[in-house]
Amino acid sequence: MILSVRDLQVSFPVGRLMQRSAILGVAGVSFDIAAGETFALVGESGSGKTTLARAVNLLQPISAGEITFDGQRIDGLRGATTKPLRRQMAMMFQDPVGSLSPRMQVRDIVTEPFRVHGVQADLRAEADRLLSLVGLSGDFANRFPHQLSGGQARRVGVARAIALDPKLIIADEPTAGLDVSVQGEVLNLLNDLRERLGLAMLIITHNLHVVHHVADRMAVMYLGRFVETGETEAIFQAPAHPYTAALLSANPEPDPDKAKDRISLPAEVPSLLARPRGCEFHTRCPWAQARCTTEAPATQGADRRVACHFPLSPGARPPAIRETAQ
Repeated sequence: MILSVRDLQVSFPVGRLMQRSAILGVAGVSFDIAAGETFALVGESGSGKTTLARAVNLLQPISAGEITFDGQRIDGLRGATTKPLRRQMAMMFQDPVGSLSPRMQVRDIVTEPFRVHGVQADLRAEADRLLSLVGLSGDFANRFPHQLSGGQARRVGVARAIALDPKLIIADEPTAGLDVSVQGEVLNLLNDLRERLGLAMLIITHNLHVVHHVADRMAVMYLGRFVETGETEAIFQAPAHPYTAALLSANPEPDPDKAKDRISLPAEVPSLLARPRGCEFHTRCPWAQARCTTEAPATQGADRRVACHFPLSPGARPPAIRETAQ
């Protein structure tokens, strides 16, 4: 495995100085990513996806747990000791234009990793090579970020991420803010680079079409925990957790004439300051029973893991709340 995460927790202090407590933004998650594999994190905004990704990349301090990258424990690294890791684990941030320095030309942006890590190379040739890999001509090398479209800026971000041949790329909402046609181009680019360069990828998104297109396996997050993990196609075909089923039912259907059962979730997402007792999803779950309100569910399964007292059977429909859309 290129990346192994075990019981990872990330907490944030809250309250006044003399009455300080902490909330768990990531509450004990575990997963693995193999070389050449794409693993996706999905869930509503605020579920902890980006916090988890930043923790894996050591951009966010962790409270507990272990992170092993390419056979080495990295969760104890701090400061300058993290520099060698940066060559092997690259980050693509959510805002394609905002993540690029407005004062630097594209040539300098994509070759900046060489300068930061002291790698001797012909930077002009490397810039041309990297831009070619992501489908941009050498003419873009002299442009500034404000002269790029969103899709072009995202390609520049990809070029910078792959500059030093990393083993893992962490992509936070790689298609955010892009037109649908451009989203497809970026996803095809990421798939192509993964196959050509043997990259592993951790993708964070709420766009389930993205997940279905690029991810081998996926994890569904709710209030900082994994409620379901497994192979992407298997989960899309038969979600076992009610939250997963609700997310998939809300996924836009490209065929306007196709009937689709939409599962409506009542109530707002609970606050991390007041997590519900028992199963934390029971306040919104159409399938919730008395046991769910008092007892937290254990995670069941091996390849397909589900944290639910009553996992759904294929094609299950909620007993009370359902909305049919045409």
